[in-house]
Amino acid sequence: MTSPSSPVADHRDAMMHRGFLYRDEEEVVDICVPFLREGLEADDAVAVVAASSNIDALRDALGQDAKAVQFEEALSWYQHPVKTIAAYDSFVKAEKPRRVRVIAEPVWQGRTPLEVVEWARYESIVNAAFAHSGARAICCYDRRLLHPEILAYARQTHPEIIDGHGPEKSDAYTDPGPFSATCDRRPLPSAPRTAESVSIVSTDLDAVRTFVAERASRHGMGHEALRNMVAAVSEVSTTAIGHGGTPARLSTWVHDGDLVCEISGPGHWYPDALWGFTPPADDEPGFGLWGVRMLCDVVQMQADADGTVIRLRSRI
Repeated sequence: MTSPSSPVADHRDAMMHRGFLYRDEEEVVDICVPFLREGLEADDAVAVVAASSNIDALRDALGQDAKAVQFEEALSWYQHPVKTIAAYDSFVKAEKPRRVRVIAEPVWQGRTPLEVVEWARYESIVNAAFAHSGARAICCYDRRLLHPEILAYARQTHPEIIDGHGPEKSDAYTDPGPFSATCDRRPLPSAPRTAESVSIVSTDLDAVRTFVAERASRHGMGHEALRNMVAAVSEVSTTAIGHGGTPARLSTWVHDGDLVCEISGPGHWYPDALWGFTPPADDEPGFGLWGVRMLCDVVQMQADADGTVIRLRSRI
Protein backbone atom coordinates (compact mmCIF):
# COMPACT_ATOMS: atom_id res chain seq x y z
CA MET A 1 0.00 0.00 0.00
CA THR A 2 1.27 3.46 -0.86
CA SER A 3 1.62 6.53 1.32
CA PRO A 4 -1.60 8.47 2.08
CA SER A 5 -0.04 11.63 0.63
CA SER A 6 -1.65 12.92 -2.56
CA PRO A 7 -1.65 16.08 -4.69
CA VAL A 8 -5.41 15.86 -5.19
CA ALA A 9 -6.24 17.98 -2.12
CA ASP A 10 -3.07 19.79 -1.12
CA HIS A 11 -4.23 23.44 -1.04
CA ARG A 12 -3.95 24.62 2.55
CA ASP A 13 -7.44 26.14 2.76
CA ALA A 14 -9.20 23.28 0.97
CA MET A 15 -10.51 20.38 3.00
CA MET A 16 -9.06 16.92 2.38
CA HIS A 17 -11.70 14.24 3.02
CA ARG A 18 -10.80 10.63 2.30
CA GLY A 19 -12.69 7.40 2.80
CA PHE A 20 -10.49 4.50 3.96
CA LEU A 21 -11.92 1.00 3.43
CA TYR A 22 -9.73 -1.12 5.67
CA ARG A 23 -9.40 -4.85 6.20
CA ASP A 24 -7.75 -5.09 9.63
CA GLU A 25 -6.04 -3.09 12.39
CA GLU A 26 -2.63 -3.61 10.80
CA GLU A 27 -3.80 -1.77 7.69
CA VAL A 28 -5.23 1.01 9.90
CA VAL A 29 -1.81 1.45 11.50
CA ASP A 30 0.00 1.41 8.14
CA ILE A 31 -2.16 4.20 6.72
CA CYS A 32 -3.09 6.30 9.75
CA VAL A 33 0.17 6.52 11.73
CA PRO A 34 2.13 8.33 8.97
CA PHE A 35 -0.86 10.64 8.46
CA LEU A 36 -1.00 11.46 12.19
CA ARG A 37 2.76 11.97 12.52
CA GLU A 38 2.73 14.25 9.50
CA GLY A 39 0.15 16.36 11.32
CA LEU A 40 2.19 16.48 14.52
CA GLU A 41 5.26 17.60 12.58
CA ALA A 42 3.18 20.37 10.97
CA ASP A 43 1.79 21.44 14.39
CA ASP A 44 -1.75 20.52 13.36
CA ALA A 45 -4.39 19.83 16.02
CA VAL A 46 -4.51 16.04 15.73
CA ALA A 47 -7.38 13.81 16.86
CA VAL A 48 -8.59 10.23 16.51
CA VAL A 49 -12.32 9.50 16.84
CA ALA A 50 -12.58 5.77 16.24
CA ALA A 51 -13.56 2.32 17.46
CA SER A 52 -11.76 1.32 20.65
CA SER A 53 -9.78 -1.44 18.89
CA ASN A 54 -8.36 1.05 16.41
CA ILE A 55 -7.63 3.58 19.17
CA ASP A 56 -5.63 0.93 21.03
CA ALA A 57 -3.72 -0.07 17.89
CA LEU A 58 -2.89 3.54 17.02
CA ARG A 59 -1.83 4.43 20.58
CA ASP A 60 0.58 1.51 20.63
CA ALA A 61 2.02 2.30 17.22
CA LEU A 62 2.45 6.03 17.97
CA GLY A 63 4.32 5.39 21.21
CA GLN A 64 5.33 8.67 22.88
CA ASP A 65 3.69 10.64 20.05
CA ALA A 66 0.28 9.45 21.29
CA LYS A 67 0.49 12.01 24.11
CA ALA A 68 0.05 14.82 21.57
CA VAL A 69 -3.06 13.26 20.00
CA GLN A 70 -6.62 13.69 21.26
CA PHE A 71 -8.45 10.34 21.37
CA GLU A 72 -12.25 10.00 21.49
CA GLU A 73 -14.47 6.90 21.42
CA ALA A 74 -16.59 6.89 18.27
CA LEU A 75 -19.69 5.66 20.12
CA SER A 76 -19.78 8.78 22.30
CA TRP A 77 -19.01 11.16 19.42
CA TYR A 78 -21.29 9.87 16.64
CA GLN A 79 -24.71 10.02 18.27
CA HIS A 80 -26.50 12.62 16.11
CA PRO A 81 -25.40 13.75 12.62
CA VAL A 82 -25.97 17.49 12.96
CA LYS A 83 -24.66 17.62 16.53
CA THR A 84 -21.53 15.86 15.29
CA ILE A 85 -21.07 18.51 12.59
CA ALA A 86 -21.49 21.14 15.33
CA ALA A 87 -18.89 19.41 17.51
CA TYR A 88 -16.35 19.30 14.67
CA ASP A 89 -17.17 22.92 13.83
CA SER A 90 -16.40 23.92 17.42
CA PHE A 91 -13.14 21.94 17.30
CA VAL A 92 -12.02 23.62 14.07
CA LYS A 93 -12.84 27.10 15.39
CA ALA A 94 -11.24 26.49 18.78
CA GLU A 95 -7.95 25.39 17.21
CA LYS A 96 -7.55 28.30 14.78
CA PRO A 97 -5.13 29.27 13.35
CA ARG A 98 -3.88 25.68 13.64
CA ARG A 99 -5.17 23.24 11.07
CA VAL A 100 -7.22 20.25 12.22
CA ARG A 101 -6.26 16.69 11.24
CA VAL A 102 -8.58 13.82 12.17
CA ILE A 103 -8.87 10.06 11.87
CA ALA A 104 -12.65 9.53 12.05
CA GLU A 105 -14.74 6.39 12.18
CA PRO A 106 -18.51 6.96 12.03
CA VAL A 107 -20.66 4.37 13.78
CA TRP A 108 -22.88 2.33 11.46
CA GLN A 109 -23.75 -0.75 13.47
CA GLY A 110 -27.18 -0.71 15.10
CA ARG A 111 -28.56 2.03 12.85
CA THR A 112 -32.00 1.78 11.28
CA PRO A 113 -32.17 2.12 7.46
CA LEU A 114 -33.37 5.72 7.92
CA GLU A 115 -30.45 6.49 10.25
CA VAL A 116 -27.97 4.96 7.78
CA VAL A 117 -29.19 7.37 5.10
CA GLU A 118 -28.86 10.34 7.48
CA TRP A 119 -25.30 9.36 8.49
CA ALA A 120 -24.36 8.95 4.82
CA ARG A 121 -25.78 12.41 4.25
CA TYR A 122 -23.66 13.63 7.17
CA GLU A 123 -20.51 12.31 5.49
CA SER A 124 -21.48 14.20 2.34
CA ILE A 125 -22.39 17.44 4.14
CA VAL A 126 -18.94 17.50 5.78
CA ASN A 127 -17.51 18.41 2.36
CA ALA A 128 -19.61 21.59 2.28
CA ALA A 129 -19.47 22.47 5.97
CA PHE A 130 -15.66 22.41 6.12
CA ALA A 131 -14.78 23.10 2.49
CA HIS A 132 -12.50 26.05 3.30
CA SER A 133 -11.33 24.97 6.76
CA GLY A 134 -8.09 23.37 5.63
CA ALA A 135 -9.07 20.31 7.68
CA ARG A 136 -7.52 16.93 6.89
CA ALA A 137 -9.70 13.88 7.54
CA ILE A 138 -9.49 10.16 6.87
CA CYS A 139 -12.78 8.35 7.56
CA CYS A 140 -12.37 4.65 8.35
CA TYR A 141 -14.79 1.98 7.13
CA ASP A 142 -14.33 -1.61 8.33
CA ARG A 143 -15.07 -3.64 5.22
CA ARG A 144 -15.18 -6.86 7.28
CA LEU A 145 -18.31 -5.69 9.10
CA LEU A 146 -20.10 -3.09 7.01
CA HIS A 147 -22.82 -3.76 4.45
CA PRO A 148 -21.84 -3.13 0.80
CA GLU A 149 -24.42 -0.31 0.69
CA ILE A 150 -22.44 1.58 3.35
CA LEU A 151 -19.16 1.01 1.52
CA ALA A 152 -20.84 2.37 -1.62
CA TYR A 153 -21.91 5.44 0.36
CA ALA A 154 -18.25 5.94 1.34
CA ARG A 155 -17.31 6.19 -2.32
CA GLN A 156 -20.14 8.63 -3.01
CA THR A 157 -19.36 10.94 -0.09
CA HIS A 158 -15.53 11.13 -0.16
CA PRO A 159 -13.65 12.80 -3.02
CA GLU A 160 -10.76 10.39 -2.49
CA ILE A 161 -10.72 6.71 -1.50
CA ILE A 162 -8.02 4.49 0.00
CA ASP A 163 -8.86 0.85 -0.74
CA GLY A 164 -5.78 -1.36 -0.83
CA HIS A 165 -3.93 1.35 -2.74
CA GLY A 166 -4.23 5.05 -3.29
CA PRO A 167 -5.50 7.48 -2.29
CA GLU A 168 -7.28 7.80 -5.61
CA LYS A 169 -10.03 10.04 -6.88
CA SER A 170 -13.44 8.42 -6.29
CA ASP A 171 -15.32 8.11 -9.58
CA ALA A 172 -18.56 7.67 -7.61
CA TYR A 173 -18.18 10.92 -5.65
CA THR A 174 -21.29 13.15 -5.70
CA ASP A 175 -21.34 16.78 -4.59
CA PRO A 176 -23.21 17.40 -1.30
CA GLY A 177 -26.18 19.25 -2.84
CA PRO A 178 -27.14 16.54 -5.34
CA PHE A 179 -26.36 13.76 -2.85
CA SER A 180 -28.59 15.33 -0.17
CA ALA A 181 -31.35 15.89 -2.73
CA THR A 182 -31.18 12.19 -3.58
CA CYS A 183 -31.68 11.33 0.10
CA ASP A 184 -34.77 13.56 0.18
CA ARG A 185 -36.25 11.94 -2.92
CA ARG A 186 -36.82 8.67 -1.09
CA PRO A 187 -40.62 8.38 -0.77
CA LEU A 188 -42.06 9.10 2.67
CA PRO A 189 -44.43 6.42 3.97
CA SER A 190 -47.99 7.70 4.24
CA ALA A 191 -49.24 8.84 7.63
CA PRO A 192 -51.27 6.11 9.36
CA ARG A 193 -55.04 6.38 9.66
CA THR A 194 -54.57 6.86 13.41
CA ALA A 195 -52.61 10.10 12.89
CA GLU A 196 -54.09 13.17 14.57
CA SER A 197 -54.08 16.49 12.74
CA VAL A 198 -54.71 20.18 13.22
CA SER A 199 -54.72 23.10 10.77
CA ILE A 200 -52.14 25.89 11.03
CA VAL A 201 -53.87 29.07 9.91
CA SER A 202 -51.86 31.91 11.46
CA THR A 203 -48.59 32.78 13.16
CA ASP A 204 -50.34 32.50 16.53
CA LEU A 205 -49.08 29.01 17.35
CA ASP A 206 -50.30 28.55 20.93
CA ALA A 207 -52.85 25.95 19.84
CA VAL A 208 -50.22 24.13 17.76
CA ARG A 209 -47.78 24.01 20.67
CA THR A 210 -50.47 22.69 22.99
CA PHE A 211 -51.49 20.07 20.42
CA VAL A 212 -47.93 18.75 20.16
CA ALA A 213 -47.25 18.88 23.90
CA GLU A 214 -50.42 16.98 24.78
CA ARG A 215 -49.72 14.17 22.34
CA ALA A 216 -46.05 13.91 23.23
CA SER A 217 -46.96 13.71 26.91
CA ARG A 218 -49.66 11.14 26.25
CA HIS A 219 -47.11 8.88 24.54
CA GLY A 220 -44.67 9.18 27.44
CA MET A 221 -42.06 11.48 25.91
CA GLY A 222 -39.68 12.93 28.49
CA HIS A 223 -39.75 16.62 29.39
CA GLU A 224 -36.63 17.70 27.50
CA ALA A 225 -37.50 15.80 24.33
CA LEU A 226 -41.07 17.13 24.52
CA ARG A 227 -39.86 20.71 24.88
CA ASN A 228 -37.47 20.24 21.95
CA MET A 229 -40.17 18.86 19.70
CA VAL A 230 -42.55 21.70 20.54
CA ALA A 231 -39.83 24.25 19.69
CA ALA A 232 -38.98 22.45 16.43
CA VAL A 233 -42.62 22.26 15.33
CA SER A 234 -43.07 25.96 16.13
CA GLU A 235 -40.08 26.93 13.99
CA VAL A 236 -41.12 24.82 11.00
CA SER A 237 -44.75 25.99 11.28
CA THR A 238 -43.61 29.62 11.25
CA THR A 239 -41.59 28.93 8.09
CA ALA A 240 -44.55 27.13 6.47
CA ILE A 241 -46.87 30.07 7.10
CA GLY A 242 -44.36 32.79 6.27
CA HIS A 243 -42.93 31.29 3.08
CA GLY A 244 -45.57 28.83 1.93
CA GLY A 245 -49.07 29.96 2.78
CA THR A 246 -52.18 28.88 4.60
CA PRO A 247 -53.59 26.60 5.56
CA ALA A 248 -50.70 24.40 6.57
CA ARG A 249 -51.30 21.19 8.46
CA LEU A 250 -49.67 19.44 11.41
CA SER A 251 -50.11 15.70 11.87
CA THR A 252 -48.69 13.52 14.66
CA TRP A 253 -48.34 9.81 15.20
CA VAL A 254 -45.98 7.21 16.66
CA HIS A 255 -43.79 4.95 14.50
CA ASP A 256 -41.09 2.52 15.64
CA GLY A 257 -40.76 4.21 19.01
CA ASP A 258 -40.52 7.72 17.52
CA LEU A 259 -42.95 10.60 17.85
CA VAL A 260 -43.48 11.86 14.30
CA CYS A 261 -44.65 15.42 13.63
CA GLU A 262 -45.33 16.31 10.01
CA ILE A 263 -45.91 19.87 8.81
CA SER A 264 -47.24 20.17 5.25
CA GLY A 265 -48.49 23.09 3.22
CA PRO A 266 -48.66 24.77 -0.17
CA GLY A 267 -45.66 26.16 -1.99
CA HIS A 268 -41.95 25.37 -1.87
CA TRP A 269 -40.59 26.80 1.37
CA TYR A 270 -37.12 25.42 1.75
CA PRO A 271 -34.38 26.79 -0.48
CA ASP A 272 -32.14 23.79 -1.21
CA ALA A 273 -31.11 20.32 -0.14
CA LEU A 274 -28.38 21.62 2.20
CA TRP A 275 -30.72 23.87 4.18
CA GLY A 276 -30.05 23.57 7.89
CA PHE A 277 -27.12 21.16 7.62
CA THR A 278 -24.23 23.62 7.71
CA PRO A 279 -23.52 25.78 10.79
CA PRO A 280 -25.02 29.28 10.50
CA ALA A 281 -22.73 32.27 10.21
CA ASP A 282 -21.98 34.11 13.44
CA ASP A 283 -24.09 37.09 12.33
CA GLU A 284 -26.98 35.01 10.94
CA PRO A 285 -30.20 35.80 12.82
CA GLY A 286 -32.91 33.39 13.91
CA PHE A 287 -33.22 29.80 15.00
CA GLY A 288 -33.65 28.23 11.59
CA LEU A 289 -33.61 24.66 10.40
CA TRP A 290 -30.09 24.17 11.79
CA GLY A 291 -31.64 24.52 15.25
CA VAL A 292 -34.55 22.26 14.28
CA ARG A 293 -32.13 19.55 13.18
CA MET A 294 -30.26 19.90 16.47
CA LEU A 295 -33.50 19.35 18.42
CA CYS A 296 -34.83 16.33 16.49
CA ASP A 297 -33.34 12.94 15.77
CA VAL A 298 -34.27 13.00 12.07
CA VAL A 299 -35.67 15.70 9.77
CA GLN A 300 -37.02 14.68 6.36
CA MET A 301 -38.06 17.15 3.66
CA GLN A 302 -39.87 16.76 0.36
CA ALA A 303 -41.38 19.20 -2.11
CA ASP A 304 -43.40 18.60 -5.25
CA ALA A 305 -46.21 20.18 -7.23
CA ASP A 306 -48.59 19.71 -4.29
CA GLY A 307 -46.41 21.62 -1.82
CA THR A 308 -43.82 20.94 0.87
CA VAL A 309 -43.63 18.35 3.65
CA ILE A 310 -41.21 18.45 6.56
CA ARG A 311 -41.33 15.44 8.89
CA LEU A 312 -39.71 15.57 12.32
CA ARG A 313 -38.88 12.44 14.31
CA SER A 314 -37.64 12.06 17.88
CA ARG A 315 -37.31 9.01 20.08
CA ILE A 316 -39.95 8.82 22.79
